[in-house]
Amino acid sequence: MSRPYGPDPYRRGSALSRSFVPLALITLGVVVLLSNFASSVISDRGRGGLIVFGLGAAFAVGRLTTGRYGYAVPAGLLISLGAFIVAQSLDITQGTSSGGLFFVLFGLGFALVYLIGLKPTAVWPLVPAAILVAIGGVHLGLASLGPLASWSWIANYWPVALVLLGAWLLFRDSLPAAVRSPIASLGGIALLAYGVIAAAATLAAAGNFPTGSGGDSSPFADTLTLDAPISSGQTFTVSNTSGTTTIRSSNEQTVHVVATRHFAFGGQAPEVQLTPNASGVTLGSSASARNRFPLGGDSGSVDYTIDVPASASVVAQSTSGKMVIDGIAGTVSANTTSGGMDLSNLTGAIQAQATSGSITLQNISGSVIASATSGSIRGTELQHVRQVQTTNGSISLDGVFTDAANINASSGSVKLRLEPGSAVTLDAHSSSGSIEPQGLTNLTGGATRRDSLTGTVGTPAAEATLHVQTSSGSITISQ
Repeated sequence: MSRPYGPDPYRRGSALSRSFVPLALITLGVVVLLSNFASSVISDRGRGGLIVFGLGAAFAVGRLTTGRYGYAVPAGLLISLGAFIVAQSLDITQGTSSGGLFFVLFGLGFALVYLIGLKPTAVWPLVPAAILVAIGGVHLGLASLGPLASWSWIANYWPVALVLLGAWLLFRDSLPAAVRSPIASLGGIALLAYGVIAAAATLAAAGNFPTGSGGDSSPFADTLTLDAPISSGQTFTVSNTSGTTTIRSSNEQTVHVVATRHFAFGGQAPEVQLTPNASGVTLGSSASARNRFPLGGDSGSVDYTIDVPASASVVAQSTSGKMVIDGIAGTVSANTTSGGMDLSNLTGAIQAQATSGSITLQNISGSVIASATSGSIRGTELQHVRQVQTTNGSISLDGVFTDAANINASSGSVKLRLEPGSAVTLDAHSSSGSIEPQGLTNLTGGATRRDSLTGTVGTPAAEATLHVQTSSGSITISQ
């Protein structure tokens, strides 16, 4: 006698089953297309992560359209792996242990396997999910505990666990046999999660953990104040391997440093040194001692707030972290490997270079030389632009142009606003993109074409030619 089962929506050859391949291709194509449009924000590595994410989404579509439970496994794991690659390519993971983040996201990937699988009784993915997330939390050290301090109240409700356990023992025999195992597994995982969170929140509330949103993940911090004399016109040099660097002008003839040192569980604070020398003053930090525990967090970072005489020259380098320089009259040389850069109210010549991060310039009176490998460059109230270039990012500059200058964007658009007083000979070309002049009422001579623009603005000096070039992107020049 046949059982009254309904038709299988995933039977071989059904319309729903046949839709897997086209829907998977559509999903992957949309993700790749979005990654191409996000090229000015996400690096090549990040776009690769989006493609991996898209493959995971395609397998998720396969699970829904074919009903094959096996597709849920690569779906969840590929989505989590793609998310990890994208997160690593952005600035949002600065100061975070890569190993710890990988374990946490991979654990969440197994949790996605459970959700995408749509089988409540198949709870096996939740076991590795809980284990991997726990390992990731430990690998991050106590870095994530600071924000949990406000949750310490949940530890007072541990008797609720006893009530729930007693209710389970009392009523489990009354439940259908098919649901007992899933409920028991989910209940055990929930109880374990509660215990971990309650213990972590209690420890965070009892210790000296930062609870703000400053972005640093290290749980321990202390502050040092250092001072050193510096003569007018000397050079202040700072090198920061990890952390934010803020340099401001002052009326004193000393370098005043407030260093906030962050370090993880099992580690030691970096040693900060402010050293006078023949050319000026140098600030740096030694690497912190190796963590005493193998699963401890990262070695540490330092956030600097530095006051220097306005007349001093500044040489600043940051490996990982944002840099801010404001109000300096001397020359400025700034370099970041991974992190953005804000330079404002500077009267001396500047050279700024960012490998992975954007550069923002405001009210710069001296000559400007700036370059970014992966990131945009934005400038307002500029007086003497000499050279600005990006490999992967857009350029937007607003100022008075009277000098010979080269502006080049390999992959990105260029927008220039010529303020009153500008006097240059324009020479703009785009290999793959359009050129749009806006309001150039005093442009004389030359020619305007779709991919080129030449002519004279004002009465320029003989050598004052503004060369603008894009390989892939549009050019907009306005007054």
